[in-house]
Amino acid sequence: MAAEETVPPAGAAVPSAADGGQAGRSGPAGFKFFRRLFLYLLGNFVLAFGVSLAVRSELGITAVNSVAYVTSRIYSVDHGLMTSVIYSFYILVQVVILRRKFRIINLFQFPVTVFFGFFVSVNNRLTSFMHPEIYPLKLLLMLASIFFMGLGIMLYLAADLIPQPADGVVLVVARKSGWKTHNVKVGFDTVMVGIAALVSLAAAGRVIGLREGTLLAMLGVGKTFGFFNKFLRPAVIRLLRL
Repeated sequence: MAAEETVPPAGAAVPSAADGGQAGRSGPAGFKFFRRLFLYLLGNFVLAFGVSLAVRSELGITAVNSVAYVTSRIYSVDHGLMTSVIYSFYILVQVVILRRKFRIINLFQFPVTVFFGFFVSVNNRLTSFMHPEIYPLKLLLMLASIFFMGLGIMLYLAADLIPQPADGVVLVVARKSGWKTHNVKVGFDTVMVGIAALVSLAAAGRVIGLREGTLLAMLGVGKTFGFFNKFLRPAVIRLLRL
């Protein structure tokens, strides 16, 4: 999501042996890892909550999740399950691009897809009572969605573990092409929205799940993430080092 609207730093990976030395100075290495893992899962849960709020707003799904949402609607498949399927495809794209340079450690992205898909399903059920009927309430839900997605991205990136598969694709393309990561991210989001629109038009004869909220998320989640990254991330990092 995918992340959902930003990408992790290029060095994001699972904990290495180098982390152990630093962890030894601030507490047991194993305990520090479990704190990071908890933060990572919490961030993904909050991010999934933001995705579900976007669904309930009925103003459009986020770009990264657009293909998963549209196909889930067309084929009547659980949204979370379809998210896991599409995100698994993103990992295969990385394998095709990198080939022998694909690192085995990046296969940990597969469990990430399972957890995130499960979190989407859970949050879709938790928010099933939300049925805003007037536009101001729909817009309020969409803004709340952007808020929680930005927060979730900050939390999961602060854990410094494995990037989400969509973000992994962006990083791989940026490294192979030499293009700026931000530009690749914009291109990736645009392609995903285009595919979602084409699939929905071909299968349903109309555009599904893509509205003004999709554009708002593309413009707003990155800025919201930047705000949390500047003002809240330092406190989160201090808690991880206790």
